Amino acid sequence: MRYRLIAIDLDGTLLCPKGEVSEENRAALHAAHEAGALIIPCTGRGYGEARHAIASVPDGDVGVFNTGAMITHLSSGATRLASAFDPATAASVIDLLCEGDEAVLLYTDPDATGYEYVVTGRGELTTNTKWWFEHNGLRWVQQRDVDEKFLSHVVRAGAMAVRSRADQIGELVEVRLPGQTTFHAFEAVQEPGFDEPIFILECFKQGVSKWTGIQHIAQQHGIKPREIAVIGDQINDVPMFERAGCAVAMGNAIKVIKETAHYHTLTNDKHGVAHAIQKMLDGDW
Repeated sequence: MRYRLIAIDLDGTLLCPKGEVSEENRAALHAAHEAGALIIPCTGRGYGEARHAIASVPDGDVGVFNTGAMITHLSSGATRLASAFDPATAASVIDLLCEGDEAVLLYTDPDATGYEYVVTGRGELTTNTKWWFEHNGLRWVQQRDVDEKFLSHVVRAGAMAVRSRADQIGELVEVRLPGQTTFHAFEAVQEPGFDEPIFILECFKQGVSKWTGIQHIAQQHGIKPREIAVIGDQINDVPMFERAGCAVAMGNAIKVIKETAHYHTLTNDKHGVAHAIQKMLDGDW
């Protein structure tokens, strides 16, 4: 195995369209692990939102969650590293988001606050967000004014909105908070039977990305960037695609991911992760 670390996105990548890990993908993870690779789940989800998926990771120690803002022990859920906003920047981001009509969703370090989410702002939770919280057994609290207990531990601030509104907020963040945050938006995982597309928009501390999380883990194991392979499909995978020794785009990946990748694999409903790992094991990639 040429690669000592393989970082794998979840939604649209390891998970099939039904949100499950196929037996083919599960077997491939174990084969790569047996060949000496460190398998790292690397997702925009929080730990509590990814529990069922990471159960497939063989002998996993830690994973990269919240697009790199959290590094968490896989077995216990304990936080190893939380890249939180400084309180002043968190307050500015929250104020900007609260100008809209959407509920503002703050992901906090649960070891520090006791909650995954703090909900604030003028809007009500969408039906899809309520389903997401319940589906994943998440702890959350609603607070009109976010106090210091939470403000110091915000690792992600965002909202659910239609695409046009997500783009509008992204422009406001760029103009009013230049150089203070990392922002992106992408289509959300939705409740079965709910067809209207909705996007999740997310702000992080400036510089936070999946790659920064991967690098933190890699450095502890003496692993160089050229020894890292990554597999993904979405906009928040771009930083790791630009820097890893091997970047594999899913067949269902967005255009920029396909353009940045070294290799392309099958779609997530055709066990694309298993196909990619076999190529690595065979030495073709």
